[in-house]
Amino acid sequence: MSPSHPGMNPLGESAFRENEFRILVLAPYSNDSRLSAEFLRKAGLSALACRDCAEMCSLIATGCGGLLLAEEALGQGAAQQLTAVLQNQPSWSDMPMVVITGNGDAAVRDIILASLGTVGNVSLIERPFRPATLVTTFVAALASRRRQYQVRSLLAERENMVASLHEADHRKDEFLAMLAHELRNPLASIANATKLLKTASDIESHTWATSVIDRQVRQLAHLIDDLLDVSRITQGKIRLRMAVLDAATILDRACESVRPLIAKRHHRLTCDYSQGSLWLEADATRLEQIINNLLTNAAKYTPDGGHVILSAVLQGAEVVICVKDNGMGIPPQRLPEMFQLFTQGERSIARSEGGLGIGLTIVQKLTELHHGSIEAQSEGADLGSTFTIRLPAASTPPAREATAPVTPVAAPFVPRRILIVDDNVDSAHGLGRLLGRAGHHITLAHDGAEALAQMQTRSPESIILDIGLPGMDGYEVARRIRNDEQGHKVQLIALTGYGQEEDRQHALRAGFDHHLIKPVDVAELKKLLSLPHAQGRGKE
Repeated sequence: MSPSHPGMNPLGESAFRENEFRILVLAPYSNDSRLSAEFLRKAGLSALACRDCAEMCSLIATGCGGLLLAEEALGQGAAQQLTAVLQNQPSWSDMPMVVITGNGDAAVRDIILASLGTVGNVSLIERPFRPATLVTTFVAALASRRRQYQVRSLLAERENMVASLHEADHRKDEFLAMLAHELRNPLASIANATKLLKTASDIESHTWATSVIDRQVRQLAHLIDDLLDVSRITQGKIRLRMAVLDAATILDRACESVRPLIAKRHHRLTCDYSQGSLWLEADATRLEQIINNLLTNAAKYTPDGGHVILSAVLQGAEVVICVKDNGMGIPPQRLPEMFQLFTQGERSIARSEGGLGIGLTIVQKLTELHHGSIEAQSEGADLGSTFTIRLPAASTPPAREATAPVTPVAAPFVPRRILIVDDNVDSAHGLGRLLGRAGHHITLAHDGAEALAQMQTRSPESIILDIGLPGMDGYEVARRIRNDEQGHKVQLIALTGYGQEEDRQHALRAGFDHHLIKPVDVAELKKLLSLPHAQGRGKE
């Protein structure tokens, strides 16, 4: 919306605003208009003389604070012409008009004023008048005009806010649809594999079904991790573990992670970078996540049999990493929004690999946390795309003396008395069966009170405790265990769906030794259970 008349602002916005308090002057003779404008300028006001009513109507569209009109200049249809222009004022505008009267035909004057009064804020000054009266009248009129501009700003802010809310709501609906789609796919696979396990008895079917369940559970965990990453990043809760490293090593690891998808889509992956020349200070895990996301996107958005190129080079004080593909490309109008949350390419049944539309947001935010930048380029649809990351280079670290590798000696297995506390009965029994098969002695509880009772009667050596218990939550249970005389000897492991950093810190403050997130890596859990309680207190 133009600040004065929609679609009628021929100047740039800054030029228009310079004219917002300008007074346009129209008298029956050009010399009278010029002298009146000069008088107003000497009084400290901005004023411009108009040759005729047509010019005044044209200048109104370029910015105007008020009009000074002589009654005699409004004859021969001029008043009607001005009225037609002012009828197009936006809702916030009430154009101040000062009309000098006194010499013309009273009947004609009444017709003119009646016409202007329907579209503007008209003030009359009758001749003769003191010059100061004209100045004070316009000072008041411009003050009113300033308030109108404030209303305009508020309306524009409201309009932008409403548009943003509509866009956010639209993105939310799209995201929920995508989330439902991405969750239903692995759930459907798990459901089919579970039915096969129930009905089939051959080893091949059981092996295939368990492989599907394991793979799809990891996919679900990956989706949840992505969502949590977005939450952490947008709230500024990501903490990087920075170290000087060779980016080539991280690029190698990312390539290995994505090779199964590359092979599945029959793509060709070309790696163009050298070892030992791409030193930078970064969080190795997060940098691998950045590259892995870009390579995965390239593989998913490139039709089968495509070509993906990962290259990196040292350019001055920057390490420049590029992921290029010859896939579906990005339409020019979509490029500016590629890194916005929940944005992705057009979805269709044929392109069910879309994901949640949060991967590129994570990539951009993590890159910025590394004091770098990322740029997306594409010539258009079906012309491929290139994502370029620029990160500050670091000095080559000093060479380290080679040391003989130390082969770890596996600790002998020692069975433990383990109490598993979880209100989800299936989860508790499932984990109990897994640890029981490993040789541990398992006791189950499904709420805090039962856990404290089992603590007294069973004397467990380790307690795996859910946080979201009914009634008494896991934090309170942990505090009560630690306050008990024998509770100081127990290994406390939080196993929970609450995975934010503040959740981990809260757990450690409550007395937990470790904080694990569902679904748990059973191998990691077994490793923790093999540790003496004195080791690793407060670890994750």
